[in-house]
Amino acid sequence: MKKFIVRYGEIGTKSRTTMHRFEKLLASGIFKLAKKHGIRADVEIIHTRLIVDVADENFEKMKELLKKVPGIVSFSPCTLVEPKIEKIKEVSLELFEGELSKYENKDKVSFRVKTQRPQKKFPLTSLEVNMAVGGPIVEKHGIKVDLTNPTISIDVEILNEYSFVFVERIDGIGGIPVGTQGKVLVLLSDGIDSPVAAYMMAKRGCKLVLLHLKTSEEGLEKTKKLYDVLSDFDPEAKFIHIDFTEELLRIKNDLTKIEREKYTCLFCKKTMLRTAERHASYQKCDAIINGDNMGQVASQTLKNLRVVSEGTKYPILRPLIGLDKVEIMNIARKIGTFDISISKEISCFAVPKFPITNTTIEEMEKIEERLKTLHECNCCKN
Repeated sequence: MKKFIVRYGEIGTKSRTTMHRFEKLLASGIFKLAKKHGIRADVEIIHTRLIVDVADENFEKMKELLKKVPGIVSFSPCTLVEPKIEKIKEVSLELFEGELSKYENKDKVSFRVKTQRPQKKFPLTSLEVNMAVGGPIVEKHGIKVDLTNPTISIDVEILNEYSFVFVERIDGIGGIPVGTQGKVLVLLSDGIDSPVAAYMMAKRGCKLVLLHLKTSEEGLEKTKKLYDVLSDFDPEAKFIHIDFTEELLRIKNDLTKIEREKYTCLFCKKTMLRTAERHASYQKCDAIINGDNMGQVASQTLKNLRVVSEGTKYPILRPLIGLDKVEIMNIARKIGTFDISISKEISCFAVPKFPITNTTIEEMEKIEERLKTLHECNCCKN
């Protein structure tokens, strides 16, 4: 079995009761993601650390998966060692020599030893362990010590019953574990923005329900692929899709009849939010999420965002609201959704030539009254 030592950050700032609950949810998240990919992972919580055991053949895959678990700040492949200084020195020397063999020019290699003793019962101080481990390395290999920017860092963590030695520290995505903050419904399109919004909510501890309002088969297929990627961040994420084509066509045609087609995108968004409300209620969600970004398109000006949100009972959270497009694209590349989103541009058939950028709630209400009158007239004709 191969082992990883997993570290969290924000979880450690919580009260003891909350911290233990978050730790359990983090352990559960690691186990569920591994299971999704056919890997058996044993996860143990040991004094502000999690230890993950996997079979040797799953080591590299698990290494990649741990980078996707919300709540993990960093992790390291590690060796479990009996908490005795001679054993720690022995394993540390072996790991150092394994790293040293990767360098052709040994003269440019430097190293350091960094020790942490979270439970403080080990008889030597951290500094004494550093000297005990580093001394034999200097004597045998003549490698210089660099405490600030070493080529090789040997890390030792000593607990009461265990100690761990490792030479690699891999960044996680941070955040807090999925399931700590309730459930959200995400309006998921095939574009760049909404998948990033979903990821950011998972990173903040939310379970995901991903709702796609289909207007084309190509868009649906792209969105299914996006769901596959996003479900690594929440392995229990739900994906729902409904056909929105006829509804959007009705909106476009009705507004065209009353010569208000430039309002199509706003009425489309309001209708989408009403649809999202129904599904959020059914799925017992606490908020609605979308990928709106201030000023990016006509429907996302500040005034239009206010108009679109009017009347929605659920909180509408917009995690991308203050980011620029480049920042959003960089996150999309990082999480693996960017290439899917840009793989085939699918234009919306209902976008007007000159969409309205600055309207009011009163104007929208007037148009809605005209649309009601239009429908009543149509009913009378029928």
